[in-house]
Amino acid sequence: MPTKSPPTTTLSSGELQVGLRPSGPRRLTSSSLPPILPASPDKERLLLPAVLYQAILSYLPLNQYVACAQVSRAFRQIVYDDAGWIDRLRKMKVWDDAVAASFQSDAAKRRNARSIITKDLALKKITPLNVLETVHSIPGYARHEFARLYKLLAPLYLDLTRPARVAHLEPQVFKIYRTPELQALVLRTLTQFSYVFTDDDADDRRQRLYGITEIFENAAIRELETGLDAQDYDGRARRYATVLTMLNGGNTAVQAYIQRSKVLLSTVTPGTSMCFQVDEKSGQIQVDLAPVKTFLGHLSDDILKEETIVRKVFSTDRAVIEKATLLIIERVIEDILGDYCLALVDRSHETGSIDVYLQVVSGTYEALLQFVYSLLLEDPDSDDKAVREAIRPFHLSVHAIIDRIYEQHVDLYLQEELDRFRAKCDGEVSRFDRRAAQQEQEQEIILRNKFREMANIQDSSSAEKFDFLTSFKKVLFLPVVAIGNPVMQASSPSSRASSSMRDDASERLSAQASATSKDPLPSTELAANAAILNSRLASIRNLFSLEVALDLIQAARESIERTALFAMLEGQTGEEAKEQCQLIFTALLEFLGFRHIQTGFERALGHLTEYRPPTTASDEGEGGERPQQVEPLVTFLELVNVGDLIQQMVDVFYEKELISRKFVDRTDFLSPAVKEKRRFEQMLDEHVALGLNRGIDVLIEQVNYFLATYQKPNEFNINSDSANGNLAAHDAHFFDSRIGPTEAAVKVVNTVASHTKLLNGSTDKTTLDVFLQEVGLRLYNSLGKHIKRQTIAVDGGAVLLISDLNYYYRFVETGLRQRQLLPYFAALREIAQLYLIDAKSAREIGMVMSDVVQNFAGIVTAEEVLEYVQRRADWIQVKRAVEKAVYGLGLTDCLVM
Repeated sequence: MPTKSPPTTTLSSGELQVGLRPSGPRRLTSSSLPPILPASPDKERLLLPAVLYQAILSYLPLNQYVACAQVSRAFRQIVYDDAGWIDRLRKMKVWDDAVAASFQSDAAKRRNARSIITKDLALKKITPLNVLETVHSIPGYARHEFARLYKLLAPLYLDLTRPARVAHLEPQVFKIYRTPELQALVLRTLTQFSYVFTDDDADDRRQRLYGITEIFENAAIRELETGLDAQDYDGRARRYATVLTMLNGGNTAVQAYIQRSKVLLSTVTPGTSMCFQVDEKSGQIQVDLAPVKTFLGHLSDDILKEETIVRKVFSTDRAVIEKATLLIIERVIEDILGDYCLALVDRSHETGSIDVYLQVVSGTYEALLQFVYSLLLEDPDSDDKAVREAIRPFHLSVHAIIDRIYEQHVDLYLQEELDRFRAKCDGEVSRFDRRAAQQEQEQEIILRNKFREMANIQDSSSAEKFDFLTSFKKVLFLPVVAIGNPVMQASSPSSRASSSMRDDASERLSAQASATSKDPLPSTELAANAAILNSRLASIRNLFSLEVALDLIQAARESIERTALFAMLEGQTGEEAKEQCQLIFTALLEFLGFRHIQTGFERALGHLTEYRPPTTASDEGEGGERPQQVEPLVTFLELVNVGDLIQQMVDVFYEKELISRKFVDRTDFLSPAVKEKRRFEQMLDEHVALGLNRGIDVLIEQVNYFLATYQKPNEFNINSDSANGNLAAHDAHFFDSRIGPTEAAVKVVNTVASHTKLLNGSTDKTTLDVFLQEVGLRLYNSLGKHIKRQTIAVDGGAVLLISDLNYYYRFVETGLRQRQLLPYFAALREIAQLYLIDAKSAREIGMVMSDVVQNFAGIVTAEEVLEYVQRRADWIQVKRAVEKAVYGLGLTDCLVM
């Protein structure tokens, strides 16, 4: 049976006749099956699965699909289904799903689809070079659009990919299109068109097309290289760079240009020895990265010059210019700078100095980043989102290259950085501790030596006096003849020795007296121990130092700044660098908080515990005047201020170096930095609380001293006539000009006020309120005990007591500003009213006592009020009436039969 020859497809010009023959049988595999396309619900149900029909069609050339559609309704349905043609247009990358979706959702546009296509095609001159740009992504018209493409491109494609046995003639493509630009464009178009063929010969034809394209590409590359070698950047080099860009997007042109880049071929790195200099004085190796920065500066200028040439060669496509420039930068970093920086790092490691190694690793890494940013002229942290997104791929690529360069050193660097910082902190704190202990020991030795020296001077003076008397007796009992004129004779050796000793002793005494006129020398061992204790108390403020804190924080900042450079890397390396920054911060708190500040607070608390305030007026020294400030408490509060300032410095450092860089999340309670910071703050609060508690004890002991010393024994046991003569100077803010508080009250209030003001602004309000409330309560207890030790007269003493209590009340109200304390001092004022009641109205005392107990329940009890009343000077007279009013009967009313 004769076979029917297949129909031929004719080019529009009528010059080319290409016969398409069906291929022989082929084995059906899963890879050869076309994708399963969704069936439309309005179409007929197929007898076989759609994938089988599509597999059968895949054996046929595309020009046989119309004939196959006449076999049956099922084949016709599959052939004319729009989904298959859309898939072929997608393979050529000419179908826009977004445009298709807009037509699918707009009924008016769907109705006018044919007119839109007709008008658009009428306005354009369609050729094989631009036919791909005229495809309309309209559902329902995919088969018609593909047929239009096939009619123009298939004859050229099939002619170009003929088998070698019939390819002795020149392809029609190169006859029609003579210029390299048009030939590159049509080859790219045919390459896209080749993806739609699925028959048996499709792969062979594609390979032949790729071979022809490769020959054309190599010829264009040779022409480009010739232009570059001749420095014909505006002529041949630009033309063939454009040809290659039209052929494949410019990738091969960029690679060819990079192979002849002057920067990559002619750059010479400086020697590594230039960065390491030996200090003549110390003999240590010093790092100087100035040669590296100078080299990078020159290299940056060379790259910018190279970029000018790139712009000339690839002037037609900005994307290709950027691609070529970025590839040159990446190659420079990887091939030139990477090897150079690694050589510097290896050389620094060979020196054996950790500081040199850390400086070189971080310095060269930062220099590379600055080099890249200077070339881009864009900041990767820019606020412009479009700019960030545009340069982000390049930065990721550059960081990946730099990460590979420093990968072998990052782990070692991070560990060495942490070890160096811990060693520096340990050295700073240990040096401060040794210096403080040495100063304290020297001060103690000086005071003890002064005591021993004074004791030796006194002993030598006594011995000299005894020697002088012995010599005088000998001279006195000598015979008169033997004596002669004692005044005219020469002095004996013993007398000369005694005289020289006496003169030396007098000189030393006068020198010591003049040197210590302001600070008397300890003359007894007890006085020497007291002087040593005072020197320790005076040195409380030096137990930890702001200078040490500043040095440690600055060292931590430098370490974190260096480590933060590696935190910008992607992946595990960046996360390890962020964790390292947290470890540096925890090490800072460990040494600054628990080694330096905690130790200082513990020593300060020890000194405060040893302090004993005076209990008698004789302890004040000469003059009888004692300053109203308690020096140990003042110095400790100054220490608290220093600790609070250090805490604020740590908070600022924490916010700036960790939180703002997003190395730490403040809400992450499992973070090492967050947990260590809380421990640090808790330690400060605990030691401040312990110190303030001991400071309150010392302050109240001072208050008790003032009350016992400056409150005259019978100051409240006077009559009204002599009361006005014993009043102390008073403050017009708290009392009127006629009567006021006693001297003891004034000193107590001034002392408490001066010490409580020292904490303003140095601690948080909660701690300050607790401190003031505790001071107020202990002051209340001390005043209560003081009143119970006094004898109070009704006529004049009661008025003075009420003036003192009013003075205390107003101090608590306006000075301490703690409303919780006012009821306590108001109760004392009400109790003082009991001393104004005349003895003739003794029964009213009991009634007033009941009112006081009722009004101030929980503050004072009936027994305490009775103790206060018993301090009346006329208690014996009113005792029976008061007890009867309180208990209902007197002691004499009870008779035992």
